[in-house]
Amino acid sequence: MKNVKLPDEMVKAVVNMVGQSDPDTAVFEALSEFMQYRRQLRVLDFEGQFDADPTYDYKEQRRIP
Repeated sequence: MKNVKLPDEMVKAVVNMVGQSDPDTAVFEALSEFMQYRRQLRVLDFEGQFDADPTYDYKEQRRIP
């Protein structure tokens, strides 16, 4: 891992928001959550671009054991 210089105020804010006492763990957790959020936004870009299959019957699928 590379060292990243962050302002002390930002690190303190992240530690308080995340609830971790270790700054490295807090920054890692915050960055992981941010990455997950951005991936979810990318999925939303595809909303409305695909047509549902008109022949698909979800009730029929429920009957199959």
